[in-house]
Amino acid sequence: MNIRIVNARYGWRWIVAGIQLFRRDPAQWLLMIGALFVASRLLFLIPLVPLLAVLVAPHLLAGLAHGAQALEQNKPLRNGYLLSGFLRNPAALLTIGGISLIGQVITLMVILSVGGEAFSGIAKNVAAGAGTPENISALQAAAPRMMLAVLAGFTVSLPLMMATWYAPLLVFFDDLKPSVALYLSLLACIRNMLPLLVYGVVLMIPLFVFTRIGLALGQVDLGLWLLAPLIVPSIYVSYRDLFVPTPAVE
Repeated sequence: MNIRIVNARYGWRWIVAGIQLFRRDPAQWLLMIGALFVASRLLFLIPLVPLLAVLVAPHLLAGLAHGAQALEQNKPLRNGYLLSGFLRNPAALLTIGGISLIGQVITLMVILSVGGEAFSGIAKNVAAGAGTPENISALQAAAPRMMLAVLAGFTVSLPLMMATWYAPLLVFFDDLKPSVALYLSLLACIRNMLPLLVYGVVLMIPLFVFTRIGLALGQVDLGLWLLAPLIVPSIYVSYRDLFVPTPAVE
């Protein structure tokens, strides 16, 4: 695979193209994402199932991207695309899910090792009542440690996020091995940092609004779910822009 380097305006182009693919069949997009959301709420009530969700997330992303490809080719978007990620290179996609899970565990360990005492102290203060001057002082004292823990976790998770951003699509559409797909995804993100930065900054605005709504409803991740019908097709469009198959040598 050849990796293209594009300018910053592509970050906005990917969002616009994602909206266009969403508008081709908004009802079906909402139905598919809504089905996944409801299933996640029900399954997360079962112990250890959230770990399984991380493992199969690449399969679901690949299937939804397959649906975006179908719309691009003027084919209908159907519910069956939710499962198409389990029908092509499922073992390789599961490997990516496993690497993602290990990376998330390592990130959590780093955060807890840096700010574990601060988080524990804040939890105790909140449980005891966070309105007293003593508790407020304790929260202020723990804030720098918490910020350091979050920064450490972000530093560890960022390379993982970049490596797994396009890897499922490279495995599904291009039949690449997981190690190669992870490497190319990381490399593509590094080489195209500016358009991806624009892409992320633009998405932060609706994400902030939707997250506030989710917190009010007691659903912390609702913002991501509400944006998923836009994010998924935009990821597919950016994948198509950045990765070009190497011509076969005759």
